[in-house]
Amino acid sequence: MNTPEILCKHQHDVWEIQLHRPQSLNALTPEMAAELLACIQQGIADPQVKVLIIKGEGRAFCAGKDRDAPGTSAFVAALQAVADALVNSEKPSIAAVHGWAVGAGLELALNCDLVIASDNARFKLPEAQLGLPGTGGVHALLPRLIGLSRAKALLWFGQEFNAQQALQWGLLWSVVPPEQLETEVAACAELISRADPRAISRVKALLHQSVLQGFEATLEGENAP
Repeated sequence: MNTPEILCKHQHDVWEIQLHRPQSLNALTPEMAAELLACIQQGIADPQVKVLIIKGEGRAFCAGKDRDAPGTSAFVAALQAVADALVNSEKPSIAAVHGWAVGAGLELALNCDLVIASDNARFKLPEAQLGLPGTGGVHALLPRLIGLSRAKALLWFGQEFNAQQALQWGLLWSVVPPEQLETEVAACAELISRADPRAISRVKALLHQSVLQGFEATLEGENAP
């Protein structure tokens, strides 16, 4: 029997999603993307859930799309559906990032409302250097987070950057030692879950209405042939 590559569990008000393919640094396959989408949708639909957390098992958060997996349009469509579900959900989400967050892995983290990273986290957006566009609405999200010029440089050059740089640029909410990552994420989730969920969702909707107009069009453009 195959071990599931996406694990979901209910922890009080929190829906925790874990990428569980540590031998491949949680690199995403088409099957994983479909499982991830289903798990996210399950958490969003659960009336008891107030916050979603996404994290990775092993030495990395997510090393991006698996290079051995077929790069089909259906695969990209699944990644875009994940982004759409997280960004447009009324429920907030937190990414807990350690180790590598590369390509689609970093884009998955940025689809969450908060990104909290350990100080050993490393980031990279290599798609353009490989002849591909990014996914997950990164072309809409990144310039709004860090500015247009820096977004162009990160997407064009595909260079590695660290957690302190990401924090300084505005990609992260906080950076903590690896042994404190789980505690920090849980504390933020608890603060959110204590608040009125209607207020939380209204704030998110108003902020996104202000700064993320055209997000769906960006998703479509990233998936264009």
